[in-house]
Amino acid sequence: MGIQVRRRAAARWQGPVATGVGHIRTASKAVDSDYSLRSREGEGAPLNTNPEELIGAGLAGCFAMSVANQLEQAGHSDVEVDANAVVRLEETDAGFRITEIALSISGGAPGLGDDEFARIADQAKRTCPVSLALAGTTITLTQVKAVR
Repeated sequence: MGIQVRRRAAARWQGPVATGVGHIRTASKAVDSDYSLRSREGEGAPLNTNPEELIGAGLAGCFAMSVANQLEQAGHSDVEVDANAVVRLEETDAGFRITEIALSISGGAPGLGDDEFARIADQAKRTCPVSLALAGTTITLTQVKAVR
């Protein structure tokens, strides 16, 4: 079997959702930040992260890496890729939902034309692991323990 990776992250929430605060961190300590309902609101919000921003960062990072990998596999060198993701969270009749993630990408490599870059970017969007996870992933609870 090929490569298997397990990465860990943790979150803690305190207080009512409207006024409370959470803290999120990754095992690598690359992310170690507070988050709150207000951090989702944009203008005038605290300078903290939020789950949608982290999803966008994860997707943009995976997408950029996937495009770079496919460019290299197509024989290109000196690859440079910049990807951005805009995650839309909306309140629907069924509750809050991420309804859209808009990806944009720029970059390339010497000798790479627009058509080939567009084809590779589309392939990467359909095959990067984070894109696949966001398309529909079964989520299971492996341990549930109430602690106070």
